[in-house]
Amino acid sequence: MTQTTENLYQQAHQFLLQSPPDYAQAAQLLQLAAKAGHSEAAFQLTACLINGHGIAVDFAAGVEYLKQAARAGHVYARYNLLQLQESENADIQTLLPHYIELAEQGLVHAQLRLMRAFNEMGQAQQALLWANKAAEQNHPQAQYFVAQYHQYAAEPDLYKAHQLYRLAAEQGFVAAHWQLGLQYKLAQGVAKDLTQARAHLQVAAQHGIAPAQTALAEILLPQNSVEALTWFQTAAENGDNDAHAALAEIYLLGQDVERDPQKAQHHAEQAAANNHPQALRLLGDIYRYGLGVAAQPQKAREYYRKAADLGDISAHQKLLSDSALNDHQHYEAAKQTALQRQQAESLYQKAFAAHYGLQRSQSYAEALPLYLQAAELGHTKAKTNLGMMYYSGQGVANDFSQAAQWFESAAEQQDTMAQYNLACLYFHGMGVPKNPAKACKWLQQAIDNGHEQADVLKTLLAQWQQAV
Repeated sequence: MTQTTENLYQQAHQFLLQSPPDYAQAAQLLQLAAKAGHSEAAFQLTACLINGHGIAVDFAAGVEYLKQAARAGHVYARYNLLQLQESENADIQTLLPHYIELAEQGLVHAQLRLMRAFNEMGQAQQALLWANKAAEQNHPQAQYFVAQYHQYAAEPDLYKAHQLYRLAAEQGFVAAHWQLGLQYKLAQGVAKDLTQARAHLQVAAQHGIAPAQTALAEILLPQNSVEALTWFQTAAENGDNDAHAALAEIYLLGQDVERDPQKAQHHAEQAAANNHPQALRLLGDIYRYGLGVAAQPQKAREYYRKAADLGDISAHQKLLSDSALNDHQHYEAAKQTALQRQQAESLYQKAFAAHYGLQRSQSYAEALPLYLQAAELGHTKAKTNLGMMYYSGQGVANDFSQAAQWFESAAEQQDTMAQYNLACLYFHGMGVPKNPAKACKWLQQAIDNGHEQADVLKTLLAQWQQAV
């Protein structure tokens, strides 16, 4: 490459730095430099040709210049070429060695792609390796990934997770603010601090993270019911089931708003359609007491039974009192069922607190047997979380087969997270024989049953169906 070629590129670069850029002048000079073998000029010219900046759009010519830059060793050109091949449905397995070569040269985008690819393939340690390398380069997405690892690792380190969430949040990574807010709200690895929780959740809520909007509303409710109601409504509009259930209760009881059974029913039905236990129980109340509708005791019992099956203790108690009053013959059996379910819920709550370190130290060793006892009593969420512990090796050796068994048991009880997890195991052949058709079936059920990321799952389902 001659000095003249470099001069051409530098002149083009100056035109690109102008405000606004002079793409027409830059494109002419980039063409001259690229034809003379300047790799950066070829790379920059690619963008001009593909986007029509200062030159007519010519995708094919843009790709040729991209290949020219890649052949000359330009790392970003090589990465973009790999991305182009992926967009054309190239097998990721054939591209991995090339991504690895770039990642080993320190290209953070390649490290992130490997992090995602290995994570999707269930190769957690490889995913973590590349995530750590990208995190060392201060990339917030990688910091968040590694924080999640430390939070849910076989030997969790909540303080390390907290530090990494802070680093990612300081760079504006919104999901990290959400996680920090939850840590402060729930005393998860840090002292409970609702002021800090509110500050971080506010950032996440303002950026549209629906669960953060609900969590923020819960903090605000005792002091500022008007603002809390606004956030609950926003979260509900964004499809958050907890927000719908909260609004149903607020309108049903008239908490700082005028009682409105119709609005309560609307919000309860939205969440109940996605098997939200509190919402199902509230619908039971609406039909039991005829709140805005004609009283229908049988329909109320059906809702209570569904809520009870999903672990709602209050629904168990209402069923029990109903049996005592109206069904003396089956009262004792109903009482034993209610006591068993209350026991399962109590075990689950203790397990959940130990699992996630909620206002106590985190301990997988304590969580595992408690989940197991609750799962054996039929508790759906206990089965799902037990499956996650076997899948992730939390307090027990990794066992995808055991994970699949517990996920399937919970999936048959209509738990959407279990259905999604089971779908992933079938698609990748982890713990079960690889079966894309079964994977699609379970993924569709998760969507139909109201998984909170249904739109994301629909996109994933479309991709998987191509493999069937």
